[in-house]
Amino acid sequence: MSRITHHFLVCTNRRPEGHPLPSCAARGGTAVFEAFTMELARRGFPPGLKVTATGCLTPCQQGPTVVVYPAGVWYAGVKAEDVREIVETHLGGGVVTRLLLPEDVQVS
Repeated sequence: MSRITHHFLVCTNRRPEGHPLPSCAARGGTAVFEAFTMELARRGFPPGLKVTATGCLTPCQQGPTVVVYPAGVWYAGVKAEDVREIVETHLGGGVVTRLLLPEDVQVS
């Protein structure tokens, strides 16, 4: 069994209408998750890569949020069209700096 080398966690949290906080699903989180799924399918579901839809990851105002483990890289404002770049960059050992969650945003 192969180990996971890159795990993409995508917030798809949906809040009820009228909730005081935004939700990643309403901002396109579901489309981002689907884009990750399609990107991994396009690559033939390579061993070591995994994508998981999650509930709230905390920085709601910054969503959709994506976290890449084990690197612990947090992305904010991710769009479906950013997914290929994120996957390719991480497989090459880098990060997509333009999408990094600002350092002053609380995630715990």
